[in-house]
Amino acid sequence: MFTVKEATLDDLAHVAPLYEAYLTFYEVDYSEKNPLQYLQQRLGNKESVIYFVVDEQGQYVGFTQLYPLFCSLEMNRTWLLYDLFVAESARQHGVAQLLLDRADQLAKETQASFIMLSTAVDNLKAQNLYERNHYEKDTEFFTYLKHVNAKHLFLAFHCSGGQRFY
Repeated sequence: MFTVKEATLDDLAHVAPLYEAYLTFYEVDYSEKNPLQYLQQRLGNKESVIYFVVDEQGQYVGFTQLYPLFCSLEMNRTWLLYDLFVAESARQHGVAQLLLDRADQLAKETQASFIMLSTAVDNLKAQNLYERNHYEKDTEFFTYLKHVNAKHLFLAFHCSGGQRFY
């Protein structure tokens, strides 16, 4: 049995290893950065919402991070589901589904128009999960990025449609 909880600053020391595993999954070198501090800043500044999943033994096995946005066309709040990661040992046990369900609940609670996410074109498992949850591929708009810091070009790829989120 798994339980989904909303993270507080006190939880982040346990969520950070999942975030680090997520960064490692995407081959991100974070050796000169502090993932825990990044999460603390986002939550402390109320710039994101983080949910995590614990198993029966109290082990942290997955997390998702959502950022609040607004849609000028809808004139309403939206959410960007940016990070979703499940520990390898907990995959195929419904953890990602629990996290998506909680993201849906957040969107309803805040009367958001939609949740937006992107995933890599080769991440078929994530695509199937999202499509089973009624996420639709955008066929009307292209996404453009402008890289403003050459040091971060590698990361910019991973922060764009090249990211898998799963």
